[in-house]
Amino acid sequence: MINSKILSKNNLSNFLLFLNLVLIILSLWLFQVSDIDVKIQNYFFDFSTKNWFIDRSEPVKKFIFYQFPKIIFGILILTILPLCIFSFIDKKNKLSRKKHDLLLIIIGLCLIPLIAGNVKKFTNIYCPNQLEIYGGNKPYVKIFDNYPIDFKQEKKGQCFPAGHVITGFSLYIFCFILYKKSQQILAFLIVTILGWILGFYQILKGAHFVSDTIVAMFLCLILAQLITKIYRQKIINKPFDLLK
Repeated sequence: MINSKILSKNNLSNFLLFLNLVLIILSLWLFQVSDIDVKIQNYFFDFSTKNWFIDRSEPVKKFIFYQFPKIIFGILILTILPLCIFSFIDKKNKLSRKKHDLLLIIIGLCLIPLIAGNVKKFTNIYCPNQLEIYGGNKPYVKIFDNYPIDFKQEKKGQCFPAGHVITGFSLYIFCFILYKKSQQILAFLIVTILGWILGFYQILKGAHFVSDTIVAMFLCLILAQLITKIYRQKIINKPFDLLK
């Protein structure tokens, strides 16, 4: 007989997956039928000087908000990977009890950027700083729009969803190795804040619209949920437990 508690938690996890999917669809619809993206972006572009709020070539900010997070992300993987390997080799070690959590983290930190980061290769959307309305040479189109007939495209756009913020939002996978609701909520808030710090840096220098970052956030969260669900149910035969 299926435990009713497990069943209710599986229903909750399915509901949250469905909720995130609905949020992505609503986000796509909202930014398609409105000009919110451009209206927000206009605040960060000086039309008289043709400059963005943040100079993309400014070295200090570039290191802090662009290069340093990537370095930390790489160090994080390189730190957890040997711990994960050791936890499976030495079954007497205390780490052995956390082996599946460690492996889940490694899988998540590798697959989420790989999948989410490659979506932008197919959406064919340019960055704000490439657009004619901001001094570039590309036409502005929304995600479901067609490019003008007279536009000769030499290279596809790769700016939707945002790529750099995935470095931060990939950390959502950590929410699913925690077993207390309070810890999961705290981890979710921290990761969300970190992701948006990286996102606003990109927005302020004209590298992305707000919609790029919002969709990237929901996409990473859905991927983290799916990876956890599949891993726990199919690989280690443990019921997917999102909240305790």
